Order: sequence, then C-alpha cells, then structure tokens
Amino acid sequence: MTGPHDNPAARRITHAELLHRPGERELAKRVFELLGCRVLDRGGHFFTAFVDPEVTDYVTNVLYASEVSPEQWEFERQLDRAATGEGPLAETRSAWAADMRAHPQHSYHFGLRLPSEQALDAVLERVEAAGRDDPELAGRIGVAGVFRPGDPDAATDTMVQAFVRTDVVACGLVALGQHIELQWHLPKDA
Repeated sequence: MTGPHDNPAARRITHAELLHRPGERELAKRVFELLGCRVLDRGGHFFTAFVDPEVTDYVTNVLYASEVSPEQWEFERQLDRAATGEGPLAETRSAWAADMRAHPQHSYHFGLRLPSEQALDAVLERVEAAGRDDPELAGRIGVAGVFRPGDPDAATDTMVQAFVRTDVVACGLVALGQHIELQWHLPKDA
C-alpha cells in the first residue's frame, strides 16, 4: 500500500506565504514558534517556518513570511485611516471585525494539524500567555475560540478546532489580521 509521500507529484499544499509589518520580522518569527513551528531564517526576502518541526522540507508543509511591500503597506494605512471614526466604511468594518472575532471558523483562515490534544493545549497556553503578558505581543495574538466535539458551533465530532487570531502575520492585508486554525483529530477508535 502506498501513501501520499510515495508520489512526489501528488497534489498537496506546498506552502503559504504570509506577510508581516515593516520592522516586525523577529516578532513574526516568534508567532510561528508559539504555534510550534521551527523557524529558519537564512536571510533574504523571507524566512521559513516548518509546520512539522522535525522535518526540513522547503517545498511541502511549510510557511514563508516576508515584509509587506511598501505599496501594500501604504494602501493598508490609507484604508485604516478611512475606516476609523464615523461613516459607512467605519461602521461596516466594525461590524465585520466583530463577526469575524465571534465566529472565527466562518472567516478566512488556514489550519495546522497537531499530533495530540496535549500539544494543542500547550500551544494554546503559550498563545494566551503571550497575548496577555508579552510586551510586544500583548493584544496582538490570542485564542479566538476553541470548539470541541459536542460544543455549540463545533464543525465535527472528530476533532478539536482552536482558532488563534493575530495581526502580526497574515495571508492578505496585515492590518485586518489572520486566523490560524489548530486542529487535533480524535483517534479513529474513540
């Protein structure tokens, strides 16, 4: 019997490219380390975060992060200024942000699978502590929701889903933040 890694041409996600704010490369690396990734920075435009810290594979199961371009950053800053205060853009942004925080499983996100419930709980504890106590990460990372089998809004009874929210890195507009789903799949015999 063959597995997905026996065929190097099999379809799979190779990577996700995330962006961070100007000057926050070290902070972005810390976010990935909190999530349990192994970070390797060889200099250059981007750094690498290996989802499985035991595997060094630059073309599969990897996250990259680089500084947002000056053009995108200026656009985000202008958008942020336009969406503050009063008016339709500010109102709709506020409503959307509140809904996204209340229902992280219904917003844009990507997921990482963890090997055990203990590993998931350890990541959540590190994230909560950093979001509360770390001077650079306080208020910029946190647990947005945890959904266990049988919980209201749980997507399935076969896994635990936990959502981390951060505005340090994103696969889009950095200022809008990013949800990262952490999953632990219950053993099939449970």
